[in-house]
Amino acid sequence: MCMTDSMPLEILKRLVPFSTLSEAHLQDIQRKGRLVSLDKGRILFKRGAADGEQHYLIQGSVDLTDASFHITPVQGGSERCQRALDDHNPHAVSAVSTTPVRLFVVPKDHVDLVLTWDQAGNYMVTDLASDGDFENDWMSSLLGSAMFAAVPPANIQQLFSKFEETDIEAGEAVIRQGEPGDYFYVVKSGACKITRTVSRDGEAKAVMLAELGPGDMFGEDALIGDAPRNATITMTTSGALMRLGKTEFQALLQEPVLDYLEYEALLALLDDPGEKVAVLDVRLPAEFKQGNVPGSRNLPLQVLRQNIAKLDPETLYVVTCDGGRRSVLAAYLLNQEGMMAHVLKDPPNAG
Repeated sequence: MCMTDSMPLEILKRLVPFSTLSEAHLQDIQRKGRLVSLDKGRILFKRGAADGEQHYLIQGSVDLTDASFHITPVQGGSERCQRALDDHNPHAVSAVSTTPVRLFVVPKDHVDLVLTWDQAGNYMVTDLASDGDFENDWMSSLLGSAMFAAVPPANIQQLFSKFEETDIEAGEAVIRQGEPGDYFYVVKSGACKITRTVSRDGEAKAVMLAELGPGDMFGEDALIGDAPRNATITMTTSGALMRLGKTEFQALLQEPVLDYLEYEALLALLDDPGEKVAVLDVRLPAEFKQGNVPGSRNLPLQVLRQNIAKLDPETLYVVTCDGGRRSVLAAYLLNQEGMMAHVLKDPPNAG
């Protein structure tokens, strides 16, 4: 096995479900994945084996063998290669190369994370930036930041609603070293600098650490601990900052209380004529076509919000996706609008 350069973006864009991603998230998938070359006769993966990665055939040919020993040949460049060879976990088929092959391999959990953030970000920025002159770069920056990747997606809408804007003049100190933390900040417009006072040869001296501009954030330490500020932030131009109180942010770091439903319990509800239950699959249509829970309806996350008013408030909606994050966010949105929603726990492989 050998690994080569990164996956070309023009090829990555043709794969399901990456074709819908923003450029920034597409590049993230490109960085996280890897290109792998294998010789003829090599086993890519075995049926029944647990695997946290998705495999896409870029060049060459592969035979897929199912539990009945039925063989399905797959040729690189075919329409079949636009989707993963087998995204079930554990694998439902075995894959063996019948020629030298080239594969794009990417962690499945990371794919789910990026899809969640990409789709959540699309509706959040659109919804919150309803005014034509509203600068939403700061929101996009937050949604794409590593820090917010750890925040449950279902909480992000509430977090944004708690931000408040404050105008700051040039030369004004936003936070001071040694003071207790109170707010988390995002630069909406203008520029500021970070300095830290250090002692050298018995003298205190301010050391320049960095300059910040629109989309940059600071003060997050105050949201997760009680340590005093470790630097001073001063505006170098007049500008506007978006700030979020420490208490609000800390409260929203905990994932909202959601109801989960086992698959066996779902089947019992569906069999009960006295229950009104519907299964919503919030993945992208191309993902849904690859396999889904029998009887489920495809309502992608990015269009769910516009369709909530069309849903029946007397129906219990059981939401499913693939990795779990999108269904958690979808269930939260439904509950927020007064609907009854549960998250389907460990949905079965569907093919």
